[in-house]
Amino acid sequence: MDSETKPVTGVVPVSLHAAAWRWAVPVFALSALSLLWLSDGNVALFLWMNRLMAFAGGIWWGHVTILGDTSLALMFMLLLVGRRPDLSWQFVLAALCATLWSYGMKESFSTLRPPAVLPEGSFHLIGPMLQFNSFPSGHTTTAFVLAGLFCAQPWRNRYKVLVLSVAILVGLSRIACGVHWPLDVLGGMLGGWLSAIAGVWLAQRWPAGMNVWFQRVLALLLTVLALWSVVYYDNGIPGTWWFQSVLSALCLGLSVKWQYRLFKLR
Repeated sequence: MDSETKPVTGVVPVSLHAAAWRWAVPVFALSALSLLWLSDGNVALFLWMNRLMAFAGGIWWGHVTILGDTSLALMFMLLLVGRRPDLSWQFVLAALCATLWSYGMKESFSTLRPPAVLPEGSFHLIGPMLQFNSFPSGHTTTAFVLAGLFCAQPWRNRYKVLVLSVAILVGLSRIACGVHWPLDVLGGMLGGWLSAIAGVWLAQRWPAGMNVWFQRVLALLLTVLALWSVVYYDNGIPGTWWFQSVLSALCLGLSVKWQYRLFKLR
């Protein structure tokens, strides 16, 4: 066999890599969610994970969990406005899909959270004692929207693994904080990632939000939200206000250069 006809080994087609990054997370989330629901092990798994993760401390999990806060997700989007109009438009569409998923499921199921079901003191609780609208986890949904959008881009795998790891930690933090069941986290993982896929798909076929005027309006709205987040917003998790304020201020500061270009101020 000559060199031109030898099969190439050890090389995975790019399309296969893309398909793996696109579908591995939702397939895992749906499979794990189905298995956990059928086994009726949701409460037992929550108690085990909550007690185990309590060893990391409330300070650690409190700071991790706010990375899934919607206000911070919007601040991260501020970094894209004027710089990557295609990606910011994908985010807008994905966020709309995620909102429909999260609030639609919460209203449909109206499940009780751990503090409303379990005796006080039987698990570790960080932050307010939330009781209603448990499924799916909104913080996890938000984190996986961001991770899904990032992993849909043609960037290096090691960066994608890092972002995906952060999203997983955010999901775990909701169990560590005692406000969501494992089923809620898996539901947020599934809905958030599928929303990201939908956002990318829609943006590629409907580029309405990539025009300069939409980007300018988006930049103004996000700037106002950033200022509000820095000065007034309270995420409810003790000892984390400064962290969220610093991140919001940092995102706002880093966006200044691109906003100048967007508004043609230079």
